Amino acid sequence: MVGTTGVTGSTGSTGTPGVTGITGVTGATGATGTTGAIGVTGITGVTGITGTTGTTGATGTTGITGATGATGPNFATQGFSAFLATLSTATSTQLTNWTTTSPYYGNANFNATTGNYTVPVTGRYSIEATINYATTAAIALSLGAGVNPAFLVQRTSPTVTTLVSGLLPILNVAITLLTLRAVLGSSSVTLAVEVELNAGDVIGLFYAANGLTLTLNLGSGATNGIVWSVHRMT
Repeated sequence: MVGTTGVTGSTGSTGTPGVTGITGVTGATGATGTTGAIGVTGITGVTGITGTTGTTGATGTTGITGATGATGPNFATQGFSAFLATLSTATSTQLTNWTTTSPYYGNANFNATTGNYTVPVTGRYSIEATINYATTAAIALSLGAGVNPAFLVQRTSPTVTTLVSGLLPILNVAITLLTLRAVLGSSSVTLAVEVELNAGDVIGLFYAANGLTLTLNLGSGATNGIVWSVHRMT
């Protein structure tokens, strides 16, 4: 018969640790492994809903209004437009007895009876005139070389000055056995000029015969009369 195991004896004291051994040489790096396959790109997500537009900001304060520029001249009050239906003359004369009824218009500084316009304010003025005319008879003799009838606008005060002039059309013919110099039987003359005038200047529209003795009918009624106008520009 086996006897009973005896009591285990006490554990003996731990012995002193031994000296750590020298670290071994590092081994060679192993070969890089094969790169793995690229993963599948994920599906692009759904675009989000556009956000609500924000409220419009308040309108800024209106800037200060600039100064009003100087008022330009009023052509209706600083000028006139006049009409003369007919006038017969064989001598130099000022054109008078104008009409300023609609569609033409007058001005306090224009005397329709005398044909004088008194400049109200120093400045630049535009002057225009269209004169239709016709001779009353055929010309029997050739005009001399110095005969040059014309229409002109003159400043009569303070000094006489021609502001613009226009000669009547002259026919000059020189062929075998015939030399002829004569005004055309009917035509028109247009005057246009822009001039500097002084307050108080007086101007008028004139016919200058300059040696022509033939009677002229200036204007020819309501459709082909004479129109004269003056307007302040500045």
